[in-house]
Amino acid sequence: MQKQLTRRIAGEIVVSESPGETMRKWREIFDLSQKEFANLLEVKPSVVCDFEKGRRASPGIGTVRRFVEAMVDYDSAHGGKVVNSMSERRTNEAIVDIKEFTSGMAIESMLETIEGEIIAGKEELLSRPIYGYTMVDSLKAITTYNAFGEMYGWSNERAVFFSGVQYGRSPMIAVRAHPVKPRMVVYVKPKAVDPLATKLADMERVVLVKTRLEEKAIIEKLRYLK
Repeated sequence: MQKQLTRRIAGEIVVSESPGETMRKWREIFDLSQKEFANLLEVKPSVVCDFEKGRRASPGIGTVRRFVEAMVDYDSAHGGKVVNSMSERRTNEAIVDIKEFTSGMAIESMLETIEGEIIAGKEELLSRPIYGYTMVDSLKAITTYNAFGEMYGWSNERAVFFSGVQYGRSPMIAVRAHPVKPRMVVYVKPKAVDPLATKLADMERVVLVKTRLEEKAIIEKLRYLK
């Protein structure tokens, strides 16, 4: 799994239009500061910063592989939280669509794209980056607990859309019960929103949003995000 993951991440960085941004995305997913990452590589933090800011020439595959191996090896040596969470997903009928971004997108930027209205979530949370999204059938998800592990793809730092929502209580109860939390939960055309859902979102520091767009329209808009 480690070798497969290393090849997957390294390949994404190399083919990215902004390799520095993609490298930063993965460093943040592995929860490493620039200083911590630099220590693993035995270089100065400014070297890592320069690569991520694009101030150095795009790194070759050898350099990228070294960077990725350092992150994966570190994670594996400390319990493998990230590596284990990225094991290959099983097909789950609750997941309608899923996509990863090559670089982070601020929550406030996604809100504009999906014409979203914030129901719960402090302003300070809106600048947090999102690295992907998952569209989920609400009813199927809450009756299939495993769906909540599989819906996070390569990172839980994502937006999870729930379609078929009636009042929004059940999805947020399920989110609270699962140990891994998304950064944003979006209700697609809900009939109403139960006050308990907003309370749970605030407790879990999850931005809760609703949109009047149809499921297909949302997927079409998000398909072109990088």
